[in-house]
Amino acid sequence: MKSNTVQTLTTVLSNVAVSAGLVFLIFELRQNSAIALSQVRQERSLSIIQEYSNYAQDNEFSNLVARAIRGTNFDSVSDDEWHQIWGYESARMTRLEDVYFQHKEGLIDDSIHNFSLKMGASKLPLWKWLRVVSVNPEYNAAVEAFANSPDYQPTKYEIEFSAWAKKNEYSIGGVGVQTF
Repeated sequence: MKSNTVQTLTTVLSNVAVSAGLVFLIFELRQNSAIALSQVRQERSLSIIQEYSNYAQDNEFSNLVARAIRGTNFDSVSDDEWHQIWGYESARMTRLEDVYFQHKEGLIDDSIHNFSLKMGASKLPLWKWLRVVSVNPEYNAAVEAFANSPDYQPTKYEIEFSAWAKKNEYSIGGVGVQTF
């Protein structure tokens, strides 16, 4: 064999090896991405399970949530209980903001993101009334846009709370708040 032929064969084999290496690298990156997504989802699920387990063990708070959020008996809630609900809803908004952020980074799939937007939109009247504040203006805009989209159907809770909130003023530190 001539040295040109050997050099050409070596170059071709090197290029094939590099191409095969790139294919394996792409495969490994996809696999690592899927593993990372799975870990994020598992950690979020465990966090939510832990949160709700803690609430379930607190009879007083469980009764408050059942009465005020699931039972829509808003008049039965005292000022101190509204402050508890404010903390609960602040934590919920933070969790939903996190979903928005992770979706934007490609770490959460569309179904979870859309569910979180729907949850945020359904809580929007309560958040406004309680003055639960989001630190992410993009998240605020996304929830508002979702709530105003023609495909969004307000929940029974949202409709009932909005009607109740229009008639009731919430006082934080003696300052009345009416956002509707």
